[in-house]
Amino acid sequence: MMKRLLMTTAAASLLAIGASAYAQDNTGATGQSQQPPVVTPAPATNESGGTTDMNNPASPPAAAPAPAAEAAPANPPPSDAVISAQSDGEVTADQIIGMTVYNAEGEKVGTVHDILLDKEGKATGVVLSVGGVLGVGAKSVGLTWKEIDVKPDQQQVQISYTKDQLEAAPDFKTTEQINSEMNAQQPAAAPPPAPAPAGGTSTNP
Repeated sequence: MMKRLLMTTAAASLLAIGASAYAQDNTGATGQSQQPPVVTPAPATNESGGTTDMNNPASPPAAAPAPAAEAAPANPPPSDAVISAQSDGEVTADQIIGMTVYNAEGEKVGTVHDILLDKEGKATGVVLSVGGVLGVGAKSVGLTWKEIDVKPDQQQVQISYTKDQLEAAPDFKTTEQINSEMNAQQPAAAPPPAPAPAGGTSTNP
């Protein structure tokens, strides 16, 4: 009886030791499998939308070029050289050209066709268009500037000659017309003599 009790106690002790060892093995295995995974940090994103390696940071962006210096404004001509507005006593060429010309008796004798200027830009005379129908067949007559009286308010020019006097005056011609007439009057150059035929014949006495 005593012997059986000892054997039962010894068997229970062996079972307890085996269970303790098994529990330790399982605890070690479970600890190894439950270790937290290693998390690799994501690369940082820069302002331009690219990624930046934390170990190798990107170089800073190149600086923008400096804006070009603005050109200095140009200086205007001196005030005494500039005419900013037309005065009451001034008349433009466009206003005079096309004005109707009357004589002292109020007779319409023509229209202003053009204005003549000297090399200094001073008006020396006008060219009148006299006669014709709607400008066709009209005659050009030139008068000096002192012979006309410009009336801007009335949009007309007054002279002291009649229409018959103007039609009797010589035609006004421009330098181009004079040169063209001179070239037309020059005789045509005589053609050069024809060359003698090769291998001409000789006469024997």
